[in-house]
Amino acid sequence: MKQVAIFVLLSLVSLRCAYAIASDVSFSNVTKHVGIEQPNAWKYGGPVVADVNNNGHYDLVLTNHDQYPAYLYWADGNGQFQQHSTPIAQGDVHGIAAGDYDNDGDLDFLVALGGGNGLQPKPPRLLKNNDGRFTDITEQAGFAHLGARGRSVRWLDLDNDGDLDFIQINAAQVVGETGPRNLLFENIGNDRFKYRANAMFEHIDAERLYVTDFNGDFKPDLLAFSPYTPMTLWQNDGAFSFSDVTTTLLPTHLHKTANVNTITEADFNGDGRQDFYLTRGKALYQIANNAIEHDKEQNVLHLRDEGNKSRDSMKLTTQGPLVLADFYHFPRDRSVEHIPVYLGEHKTPVKTPFDRIEISPTDATGIAKNIEKTGWYISYLSDNQWQITWFLASNVAWDIRASFYNVIDVETPWEPQHQGVNDILLLAGEQGFIDASKRLPSHTLDNNQGAIAGDFDNDGDQDLFVYRFGGLVDRWHDVYLENTGTNFKQTTEHGATILPQRAHGDMGAALDFDGDGKLDILSGDDDNGKWQMFKNTTENENNYLTVEVGYGPNNIDPIGAVVILDLADKTLIQRVGAGSASHSQNLLNLVHFGVSKQSTIKSISVTWRNGKTIQKNNITTNRRITLGTAPRGN
Repeated sequence: MKQVAIFVLLSLVSLRCAYAIASDVSFSNVTKHVGIEQPNAWKYGGPVVADVNNNGHYDLVLTNHDQYPAYLYWADGNGQFQQHSTPIAQGDVHGIAAGDYDNDGDLDFLVALGGGNGLQPKPPRLLKNNDGRFTDITEQAGFAHLGARGRSVRWLDLDNDGDLDFIQINAAQVVGETGPRNLLFENIGNDRFKYRANAMFEHIDAERLYVTDFNGDFKPDLLAFSPYTPMTLWQNDGAFSFSDVTTTLLPTHLHKTANVNTITEADFNGDGRQDFYLTRGKALYQIANNAIEHDKEQNVLHLRDEGNKSRDSMKLTTQGPLVLADFYHFPRDRSVEHIPVYLGEHKTPVKTPFDRIEISPTDATGIAKNIEKTGWYISYLSDNQWQITWFLASNVAWDIRASFYNVIDVETPWEPQHQGVNDILLLAGEQGFIDASKRLPSHTLDNNQGAIAGDFDNDGDQDLFVYRFGGLVDRWHDVYLENTGTNFKQTTEHGATILPQRAHGDMGAALDFDGDGKLDILSGDDDNGKWQMFKNTTENENNYLTVEVGYGPNNIDPIGAVVILDLADKTLIQRVGAGSASHSQNLLNLVHFGVSKQSTIKSISVTWRNGKTIQKNNITTNRRITLGTAPRGN
């Protein structure tokens, strides 16, 4: 590892002042205008953004988890998108990755599928792209027999032979599940892949991956992470093997860093080295465990709890009658259509309250005894006091939810869950990474689900856009973090979150979809939210340059290429890859640089993973330049 630039330390007072300054960056919702129409659906860790047909424009794969398919949207080159005629994947879809494994110039897809909680392990599906027609060739590719609880797939050149191999990292195995947990495959040509056993990789305890290069040797290294288990760092030793370098590269206090939802890579301090922003928070299943949110201004209490076999209760004090609403369970046992509600000691059934219903004290007098059936049990005690009991006789749901109105106080026999987890900023240093998280403002302490990096104001510094989970019911504003060079200023006044809505922040991507030189934002809202495209409407006099990284010498595809801009006062560097990742993998080869007021770039170089470099000098800004060529085919 190489040395990182030293930051100027600011006093706590000055940091607070800096954090409070509003940003001039602004966005406008153009989702319908650009042709994106998607249902309210569950997401699974972000979209896939990549130039699938290699025509110089980013296409989009908008992933949906279960009830709705993942769809491909083709870019027409004029800022509009056209939905592909058929879904890319459907049914328990998790991560999707785009890459040109056969070097024919268009991108193919790997799709990770869930394994039915270990009861039906499934292999990843390989969708071969033939001029925009996708064929599932999983069987002939040689890995249809290796099923797992699929989570994240990644294209990468593990043996540096010029073609893309792939890995899949999966959920923990259940009792009785056979075969390796994680899968590693070598590309042996002719649409065939060979399984490569590796004991260390197969036992990595994670569900998500970020592919990077720690030491600049052009061998892909890994950051493996999950909301549930500590993040680990794996250095590529060649020959399809890895070494665990977690304790070597991370500060001691970060050796057991869990609750990582996404990893975002960029040079945040301008020293020419790639740093990492770790977005941290709790996953849906972690949140669904004794979580309450009491809005004392509106007198409303929201509850989430686990859907496993259990019994729990709480006491409420109301001002007036108790009003029930939004009773919901995330289905696990499909035979349970809804969880019934019973009132008082006689267990009088009422319709499960999706809409608001009012319960008077006389309706629910007395405490139910001998509770044996799955349900909510509502009991009026006295003096505006109520007892709420919920009993699950089996594992009926992934979580259960309910809202109670006119509530002025709540008493629980359990400790309510604190949802916030602090994000982490890792800066590259001489011998590893330095924890620079003290430079982050207050909203990075929330329950955050995703983050994307980019120079959204074109001033030459890499900014961040952070997706917040929000409340138990309502979406919150996401946070724009403007990089000032020494710290980050936070604002929620940017226009890139649609409120009010009942959904939660998940993940997105930064891309210049209309080619105007400003990075736009594609966002996915989880928990029955929508996909949204936000156009960057920022007005300033800063300049930009877009570098289209083509195929390098010896027909090497762009993955892993390093782009360096040498400016008059600084050097900018970016690596072609995902940019940020949760479960899916982008391929961002249209590399955007903000260059502030500079009108000429001294030099631009692209070095592909085979070590070959192409350089151009004295380049004017505010345009796109291509380095590399179109692929020659296989």
